[in-house]
Amino acid sequence: MSTAREIAERSEEAREPLDIVVIPHSHWDREWYATFEEFRFYLVEFMDELLELLDEDEGFRTFLLDGQVSLLDDYLEVRPEKREELRKLVREGRLEIGPWYVQPDEFLVSGEALVRNLLLGDRRGREFGPVMKQGYVPDTFGHVQQLPQILRGFGIETFYFMRGLGEDVEELRSEFLWEAPDGSRVLAHFLSETYSNAAVLGPDPERISFRHDRISEPSSYFVSYDSLYELRDRLASRAAGRAILLLNGSDHVTVQPRFSRYVFELNRAMRDRVFNGSLADFARSVLRSRPELKVYRGELRQPRYQPVLKGTYSSRIPIKQENERNQQLLEGLAERAAAVVYSMGGRDYSPFLKYAWRTLIANHAHDSIGGCSADAVHRQMFGRFDTATRVGQKIVEESLDYLAARVAPPSDEGSIPIAVFNPSPWERSGRVAVEVSLDIDVPFRRRIFDWIGEKRLDLRHSVLVDGGGKRIPFTTRGETLHIEDALYRRKAVRRATIEFHASGIPPLGYKVYHLRSGVGQESVEEPAEPPWEVELENENLKVTVEGDFTLGVLDKRSGRFYRGMNLLMDEGDAGDEYNFSPPREQETFYSSETDWEIERGEDQQSLVLRGALRLPRGLSAGRASRSEELVRCPVNVHVRLDPGSRRVEVKTEFYNRVKDHRLRACFPSGMEAEESIAESAFGVVRRPTRVEQHHDWRELESTTFAQRRFVCVEDGQGGLAILNKGLPEYEVTPEGEIRLTLLRSVGWLSRNDLATRRGHAGPALSTPEAQCQGRHIFEYAIVPYTESWLDAEIFREAEEYWLPLEARAAQQKEGREEESTGGAPGSFLKVGGRGIVLSALKKAIDKEALILRLFNASDEPSEATVRFGFPIASAYRTNLAEEVEEQIAPRGDRLNVTLGAGKIQTLMVKLDRPERWAEKVRRASRWRWREE
Repeated sequence: MSTAREIAERSEEAREPLDIVVIPHSHWDREWYATFEEFRFYLVEFMDELLELLDEDEGFRTFLLDGQVSLLDDYLEVRPEKREELRKLVREGRLEIGPWYVQPDEFLVSGEALVRNLLLGDRRGREFGPVMKQGYVPDTFGHVQQLPQILRGFGIETFYFMRGLGEDVEELRSEFLWEAPDGSRVLAHFLSETYSNAAVLGPDPERISFRHDRISEPSSYFVSYDSLYELRDRLASRAAGRAILLLNGSDHVTVQPRFSRYVFELNRAMRDRVFNGSLADFARSVLRSRPELKVYRGELRQPRYQPVLKGTYSSRIPIKQENERNQQLLEGLAERAAAVVYSMGGRDYSPFLKYAWRTLIANHAHDSIGGCSADAVHRQMFGRFDTATRVGQKIVEESLDYLAARVAPPSDEGSIPIAVFNPSPWERSGRVAVEVSLDIDVPFRRRIFDWIGEKRLDLRHSVLVDGGGKRIPFTTRGETLHIEDALYRRKAVRRATIEFHASGIPPLGYKVYHLRSGVGQESVEEPAEPPWEVELENENLKVTVEGDFTLGVLDKRSGRFYRGMNLLMDEGDAGDEYNFSPPREQETFYSSETDWEIERGEDQQSLVLRGALRLPRGLSAGRASRSEELVRCPVNVHVRLDPGSRRVEVKTEFYNRVKDHRLRACFPSGMEAEESIAESAFGVVRRPTRVEQHHDWRELESTTFAQRRFVCVEDGQGGLAILNKGLPEYEVTPEGEIRLTLLRSVGWLSRNDLATRRGHAGPALSTPEAQCQGRHIFEYAIVPYTESWLDAEIFREAEEYWLPLEARAAQQKEGREEESTGGAPGSFLKVGGRGIVLSALKKAIDKEALILRLFNASDEPSEATVRFGFPIASAYRTNLAEEVEEQIAPRGDRLNVTLGAGKIQTLMVKLDRPERWAEKVRRASRWRWREE
């Protein structure tokens, strides 16, 4: 009788050999349980050893540098002398770099941020050599549905991932086609045994065993096998082709000594072809056998095999708020304003923008933006946010100064031109705030050391008029001191802010107003304030304060009344930075249970509710319930409804004096809802309001999801949208109640006693700053609408909520351009089309041209109409890497482009830069600012 070993050997001989591609790597979190600088010490040691080994061992074919180019920059800042050695290894293919700059979180950053991450990785990587065209994202906490299209936009046709699969891998197989909403596909490979599946190799496949991180019970591990044959057979049983992938590495590990020798010995010992290869080698091996690949569509966000760690959507909310502010500043304002300046022949601010983006993207690493790192890591992130903010704001300031100088007629002592800028590609109206210099004799751009302002503007005896001479009411806010004109000897200038309602500002354009001093003018009298009422009303909406101090919102167009808006709900949280977990004995507190006072707001369009929530101080000693001691946490709710607005703006100020809890704002729509509709990268995504629980999954399913700027529920007749400013977590109940997470307070990086996740997700470190104590301000808005979110143009509403109209006073006489448009309104860009959204307008990264990126948010093809307010010489379709694909013919100043459902389209426009820009714009601008 044959022994079991003999039977196994005969079976092995009869089996068709596999291609076993072995890739050495190190997954490098730039910061996590230690700070960036602490990890860089290890990075330098690791890279030094790697370079030495590659130099000594010619049999070591290639090493994967974790798919992120930033590691080269981090290393070279300490070892600049290694630059040429790195270039040589990259050019030879022995060091695989890119395609990302950092490994991002996809749900917590914008679609543009993902593109800029890849664009930065691509261009920075090219300075060293070939950039890897493989979509390697091994540890990211789930994946957005548009990632296949984003990857294909950079010439990447593969995708390697570990988290997010909910399908049965035995049926889907570990290789399949992942399809984006526009039909773009990538070859996906599911790392079913993690990216550490072959972390410890040896020369004998029989003696290679591995136990990787116990999850909970003693026999449960992330990866566990007793021989390499066991792992091989497990992977082969799931493979769609005749290739399997072994990843020799893990988090922050150095290269394994004798790696190439072990691969050589394993190739001799096994009938399979075992070799040190690349991800491209693996993809070729998979496709060589022409396997029948199944197609998967939609997000990858389910925790069947690995947790997707949804609590990161709300961990350390201030980080999310700062990140979204910066993204909106750079994408929505700084780049667009700089593009306008470039189109006018002005300064190129793209080097500053590149610097700001690189600084911001450093915060987009998944453990960083996820808020799931040590306290010191997140303290340091705010320094990067501050840098990006200050650079972006300075670009806006300089750009709008240039714009105002070029489009406004010269000022005199009796009149100050004010240019109002609209950053959106459609006509807009709304409140605008602008600073004006009270010193009207400032000698700007003159080297003067003894100037003291003598002539002062008196705003009390000034009037504001539009281009037709109509008086516009304005209000004045406090005086401040600014130090300006640094290059021509600093000057201390006194400024005040005026606010007014600007109307009919042309699409991505401007309109000039004039502030005239009181010479020959009557003093402006303050109008008498009407009696104050505890309600707000405009043409579209009426807002009342209900008996439980929630808001009632009447949509005058549909007649629908939405009651119970903005009920605050507070629950205990016994989780960690990665996951919410309710204590065994949950207790919930509501804002309707406290006393409130109502006050008039800053003007007739606003009111304030003042109260306090009495909340448990924290968890009980055993963390099974909330503590009995209650602490008073003040709450101020500022409500605003501007004239003509479709949204009720809410600003909730909360003083967090308690721990271990989650605070949410609730908005019952009154509609039964099977799904929510939320903004995601380059479009919207529909998600269920009910999920089926699988208790053998690594993490419990939940109906909390990530959004960008809005979430909607609707019933075919209309709907309710909740906009937010940097509050990415939401839930929608089957009854149609939208729950927006405002704050989540926890005190641990990771715990292993959660009800919602099996085992640890990281080191068990105390993180007291994740309790987010102190004052917080949360901003969001209520938007009732008729028909559908698409018909209601919710994308436009979200942009207008985020991007106010900007304005600059053209008061600098010296150094002004000789020509201007004389104050005529003008438009630089108008975009139309059902579901068409302008995602980016900026200077091309390495060409003298503008980049215009659009996407179709609808599920049907749509024609985008683009009309320019400046002469264009030629236009091209490009990919996301800004590489030209084909030339397209503009019709005069127009481009018409058809976008398929879910399509992202990038256009490159080369300008016909006129010598006499102002005269051409003056002639052309007469009609551009009017809707046709």
